Amino acid sequence: MIMRKEQLNRGISRRNFLKGSTLAAAGLATVGLAGCASQETTGPNGNLPESWDAEADIVVVGLGAAGLSASIAAKMAGAEHVLALEVAPEEFSGGTTRVSGDMLMIPESVDAAVMYQTELNAGYEVPEDFMQAWAEGVCGNMEWLSDELGYDLQPATAAAPEFPGIPGGDKIKTYYVDGICGMSSLWIPLRETADELGVEVMYDTRATELIYNYETKEVYGIAAEGKHIKAKRGVILACGGFAANPEMMQNYSVSLGCPRSFVCGSPYNVGDGVKMAQQIGADLWHMNSYAAASTCVRAESPDSLICNIPYPMGLDYIYVNNEGKRFMYEELRGTLRHGKGKERGVWPLLAIPTPSYMILGNDAGSKDILGAVTYMAWSVIMETGKTTNEELIDAGIMVKADTIEELAEKIGYPPETLTETVNTYNQYCAEGADKDFGRGEAVYDDYYFNAADATTAYGEGEQSTDETTIIKEFPLVPLEPPFYAIEIALGMLNTQGGAKRNGLCQVLNLEGEPIPRLYSAGEFGTIYGYMYNGGGNISEAVASGRIAGQECAGLDTWDKQK
Repeated sequence: MIMRKEQLNRGISRRNFLKGSTLAAAGLATVGLAGCASQETTGPNGNLPESWDAEADIVVVGLGAAGLSASIAAKMAGAEHVLALEVAPEEFSGGTTRVSGDMLMIPESVDAAVMYQTELNAGYEVPEDFMQAWAEGVCGNMEWLSDELGYDLQPATAAAPEFPGIPGGDKIKTYYVDGICGMSSLWIPLRETADELGVEVMYDTRATELIYNYETKEVYGIAAEGKHIKAKRGVILACGGFAANPEMMQNYSVSLGCPRSFVCGSPYNVGDGVKMAQQIGADLWHMNSYAAASTCVRAESPDSLICNIPYPMGLDYIYVNNEGKRFMYEELRGTLRHGKGKERGVWPLLAIPTPSYMILGNDAGSKDILGAVTYMAWSVIMETGKTTNEELIDAGIMVKADTIEELAEKIGYPPETLTETVNTYNQYCAEGADKDFGRGEAVYDDYYFNAADATTAYGEGEQSTDETTIIKEFPLVPLEPPFYAIEIALGMLNTQGGAKRNGLCQVLNLEGEPIPRLYSAGEFGTIYGYMYNGGGNISEAVASGRIAGQECAGLDTWDKQK
């Protein structure tokens, strides 16, 4: 799941097709239609404008896997004019999908998928018909992507399944397009297909308000950047989550006492869909469910939330909390599943106090902590982040000092506390035993396996890959000068919450009834309320987008019904 920078750059070169894309030219093709727009001043009660600036059969908000799948499916189902609104400029379009692992979880059995996901929900109930529709949708992705769209899906080994031993898990399989992990390997062909089908895109266009009948809630269009855009058949909200909105993250976060998180995905995911859903009276669900990437570091500046996932090349580092004290066995992060670890029978997100720092000694600090980069993260794929320790130091993200006291002053920590912490840790290294957190001892992943069977040591450069055993050792290595420090926080891959939807991907109101002509897809309101298998978000995005597009395309146009 980790690749070297030169491998990544080879994959990124596949993005060059964007430069000549006809989608770029289509950006404002529909703007300026006021002269031929409807002038109905006696229309339905609501916030309809006197005239429209643009119109389409279906308006899709978002250009990630969900939005592209919805657009493609709608065109294939007969919708003549599909318009996608993308909040980002073309260079940074594609949402979190574009910078994700692009892995698809596609079970071999609908019944097994329901059984498996029900277990992962652990009591966070999803209506049976919704769950059935989800299972049929994700299982149907193989036929749609391979047979209908012609993509080459090759088996992956990661997360197949992510939770071995759970009933139904033996049927959980994962795939990559062309066998490529990340590097927009799914997003690029979806984008190309949308282009071939004539899907129109408006960039730099943030949707802010639904246009609808105040009494019936029937949706007629959407307002975006001061323009009124008519949706004759319906609107599909595929606008992602709210991981890049600190206020919403703090309001809905379950990590009380640890309010700060960084952003691995799109910085444009600020909760626009949630606000529009609340406006029209939609129900919300799973607002406290997230997928995370463990300990991350700022990638662009000392203030930017955009992050990267560090992989120190040395072992002489520790984590310290807002008191300047160690708070965990550092390599516990290696046993987490999407940022969550089993604790007292539940799976909370890793709690990283605000602020916390990684303190590195000379060995780890002298080697680039981003020397091996992951297959995902905005700063990597979009090439916006710092990649060397020197760049991190020059940007003010990482600091360096000859003494712990000097380092403490640079990061605003009490020098005596941080000094005591490092000295105590170094003493444990000399004694060969970490009395506080057991570092140097094996860390067992005890979910559905017997720890007594574990035999493989991570410290020797190996890791067990069988279905029952994961064991890791993280050796005790003392910190020697010079010292380095870099802030860490939980890196959010994506949020799961949003408007509640049914099996047809219709957005539901507070009474559980569909809001006419309003659909949703993707991470904006997933069924995942607790745990999920890797690749599940992308797979649900494709499935829900496909269903929403097909359903919306089957509607009669509202402007011909009056």
